Amino acid sequence: MISLKPFSGATTRALRSRSFHAGAGAFSPLSAARASAISRPAPPVRWDSNDAARPPSATSDFNELRERSLLRHVISSSTEGDPASVLDAMDVFWDTYFNGAGTAEWKLRSQAIDRAVEEVHAKRGPEAYVMELGTYCGYTAVRMGRLLPPGAKLVSVEIEPLFAAIASTVVEHAGLRDRVEVRIGSVADRLPSIQAKHGARPLDAVLLDHSIKDFLPDLRLLESNGMINSDTAVLCDWNLYPGTQDGRDEAPQAGTEFMDYLKKIVSDQDITTTKHSVGDKDVFTVSTWSGVV
Repeated sequence: MISLKPFSGATTRALRSRSFHAGAGAFSPLSAARASAISRPAPPVRWDSNDAARPPSATSDFNELRERSLLRHVISSSTEGDPASVLDAMDVFWDTYFNGAGTAEWKLRSQAIDRAVEEVHAKRGPEAYVMELGTYCGYTAVRMGRLLPPGAKLVSVEIEPLFAAIASTVVEHAGLRDRVEVRIGSVADRLPSIQAKHGARPLDAVLLDHSIKDFLPDLRLLESNGMINSDTAVLCDWNLYPGTQDGRDEAPQAGTEFMDYLKKIVSDQDITTTKHSVGDKDVFTVSTWSGVV
């Protein structure tokens, strides 16, 4: 069991100092009311099997309690500046919360992400440029960011303000603020400012980790803005959330249309898609073109 304590003063101050302004997509000081809403102490939480049946929802008070509890657990039980310690703390939290459900998928996903980012690092070094769509609470941003060298950049886009604020605090606690940047909003809204800061150059890798129905339109948007080419590895999380079945009904049709579009982007080259599966369920795919990796 995990028993979680209220925020410490340091954590509350960190959340007050790091939030997003929805209009600009950048961090700005929190209002007193919003800081209080995010960092308000919750009673100690003990997860049981009944909790695991509750579907994730960004609008649920229960699930906002869950995400705040995750942050409290990370801050209190991991070592500041140590990404591995932060990931371990998050793994323990989710494994306990879901009573081990989805652990096999989560480990498979993590291994696939590590291999893909290590290949980007080896190829591009400090010039590496990676994007994640769907930050949630920052687990994958930390996972990828820890494998990028100084000078490389990961831009992670999250549409939910609370999740983005939590993710940014997690990233900062892990000591990765110099190479991981969290943006609030949709990729359509944030892309102009991202390109203004980092240029319109192609991505070395993009991880689609948000709603499956948005995979294809968002990839098309990036491609039309010069950010996807034959050197871009396209990573897709078809599981979306540890221990849940969210998006499974959308996956077959969306996946077929998505893969067809990938083939059209560079029609003169062969596409290779590596599927990582548990049983009959595709958990994660990595798509590259001939000569990429």
